[in-house]
Amino acid sequence: MKCNGISSNLNFAGKYQLNANQTMPNQDACLKRDFLLGVACGYAQNGDEISKKLADFYNGAYNADKYAPCNVVFEIPDKMNDTFEECMSKIGQKFDKLA
Repeated sequence: MKCNGISSNLNFAGKYQLNANQTMPNQDACLKRDFLLGVACGYAQNGDEISKKLADFYNGAYNADKYAPCNVVFEIPDKMNDTFEECMSKIGQKFDKLA
């Protein structure tokens, strides 16, 4: 019997759901959160999709209700999961790990 190994480059990702418009304790915390979400979009596998959703939200629903939720799901490469979780925890951003 011959067994062939998988030779493709598999990229596994952790999925994290969060409200990108979560109420934060002050303006500084909001700025840090927005900055770190932008950085996360840079390495998320679905970063372009999230960036578009955020832009649409801040140009639409946010103008009608400053407290409206903006739920997004980040697909973070496994090697970045710990960094993502640590950053979100440090700034007080709540998130749920889906996978």
